Amino acid sequence: MAKQARRVPLIGNKEKAVLHIAKVQLGMSEEAYRDMLDSVGCRSSVELDFSKYAQIMDRLKVAGFKHVHASAKRSGMHRPASEDKKEMLSKIEAILSDLGLSWAYADGIAKHMFGIELVRWTDNNQTYKILQALIYHQSRRKPEAG
Repeated sequence: MAKQARRVPLIGNKEKAVLHIAKVQLGMSEEAYRDMLDSVGCRSSVELDFSKYAQIMDRLKVAGFKHVHASAKRSGMHRPASEDKKEMLSKIEAILSDLGLSWAYADGIAKHMFGIELVRWTDNNQTYKILQALIYHQSRRKPEAG
C-alpha cells in the first residue's frame, strides 16, 4: 500500500484579499508584487500555501503594511485620531487588547452611557469617561497578583 502525499492547504479568498489590500496600501507596482511572490516560489497568490503566505506577510509588515481589524474599521478607529483624543484612544485600545475585547465593546459603552454610536464620535469628556469605565472593568477582571 503506497503512501499518498499530503496536500498542503492553499490560502483562501480572505488571505488573497489581504495581500491585495497590502499591495495597494504600500503602492506596490504589479511587477514588484509578482517579484515578491516569485521570491517564495509562486507566480500567483492562487499558488500560495499558508507557510509562504506568512513569509510574504512578514515582508509586507516590514515594508510598512498595517492590517486593520474589521471592528476598528467599523468604529472608524483605523483613521488617525485628533491630537486632543489621541492619547486617550491609545489607552482605550491598549485596555481592549489586554482584555481581549474589540472596539465594538467600547462602542457599546459609548452607546449605553451617552447614546452615541461610536467612541470616535464622543467629545473629550465622554471619551475620558469611557476610558475610566474600561479601567474599572479591567481592574475587576484582572485581580492583582499577590
